[in-house]
Amino acid sequence: MQNVVEAVTPKGDVVFRVPDGSYVVAQQIDAKPLRREQILEGALDNIGIESARDPATGAIYEFFIAGYGLSREGAFGAPES
Repeated sequence: MQNVVEAVTPKGDVVFRVPDGSYVVAQQIDAKPLRREQILEGALDNIGIESARDPATGAIYEFFIAGYGLSREGAFGAPES
């Protein structure tokens, strides 16, 4: 499954857009640099530690999945009024 990195924070929080259009929120647990729009392959659909591979470089990234199947608002938080 190809997942697209939508956002990366300096603290290592990552938001992915997955093929079905939903979003995954994760905490990166390794120190490899990620960039927005990077594609990672892997099933990020279980709470807990998961890994994903960059098909362009072969690098493996480790994440703690905190939430999956989220809407965009759920992944990024509701806008403030």
